[in-house]
Amino acid sequence: MRITTGLPSLDKLIDGGFPSKTVILLSGGPGTGKTLLGLNFLIEGAANGEKCYYLSVSESKEELLRACEEIDSLKKAKKYLNKNLLIETFPLGEKINLEHFTRTFANYPNIHRLVIDNVNKLLIFAEDNKDYRVKLTEILRYLKDKVECSLLICETKGDEIDTGNGEAFDCDGVLYVSFLELEEKPMRTLDIYKLRYTSFEPRVHHELLINNRGIRLTATKVI
Repeated sequence: MRITTGLPSLDKLIDGGFPSKTVILLSGGPGTGKTLLGLNFLIEGAANGEKCYYLSVSESKEELLRACEEIDSLKKAKKYLNKNLLIETFPLGEKINLEHFTRTFANYPNIHRLVIDNVNKLLIFAEDNKDYRVKLTEILRYLKDKVECSLLICETKGDEIDTGNGEAFDCDGVLYVSFLELEEKPMRTLDIYKLRYTSFEPRVHHELLINNRGIRLTATKVI
């Protein structure tokens, strides 16, 4: 079974969408469009009647809805909100662990799509890198069992594709968004670094367009 990404051109590149029962790492630097891609992924599912859940430890619900209002294709988020689209914000400093997800799934069962924004702050209470890795693996295993497909947003620096704590290794797929500096203006690009159970062309820059009309991945390959 494949889970559509919300970007038809990306679906074509990865055999129709993300494989079911997987967790995908969506990484990149600030301003590259990760949050918008996560929202777009959930709105695609909500429009198909699927139950979708956005957990933010970065921005408030109001900030996320305001971002949706700026893009025509995302404005319908309000139509699904609190029906089959749940947006929950978690104050930074409060502990998020496996028990939190267990409670959430008890109150909001049968979630089809989930986005966590972002992993950098998700496990802030880990004692050290080893403890972080253990807790992350535990949460990923739980999500794979409970959710058809999850996106884990990750803020990175430079050309790194994760925080250095093994997220790219532990997740089933890695999508990396970045700015490519051209002579005229920076271009957003999306690269597929990893996707289990899928045949794809790895690490090729594909142009990612984000404007007030919508979000789309073009057929353009950037050398």
